Amino acid sequence: MEEKAVVSTVGPLPRRSVGESLDLEFVHVGFRSLGTAGDGGKACKAVIKEPAWLCTLQPSAPLDGYLLEAGKFSASFAKDDRITPGLQVTIVVTCS
Repeated sequence: MEEKAVVSTVGPLPRRSVGESLDLEFVHVGFRSLGTAGDGGKACKAVIKEPAWLCTLQPSAPLDGYLLEAGKFSASFAKDDRITPGLQVTIVVTCS
């Protein structure tokens, strides 16, 4: 099912260097679902669907989605100034 979620926290991660010339910066982002998924004790997964630009910044998203616990999940992204607390995203939630 499709739901809305909001960025609740954004924090820095250690810088990473690939070779001598490529220096990458990542951020740790916490999300909070605005729906009820993940609140009922079921094992749920969340996949970020929109905005498309955010999806492209994920260095390695899990194929089946991020674990959604108590309506919250977290992920790492390449640093982008558009990722701020309050940013609303669309997620697809599956529960088993």
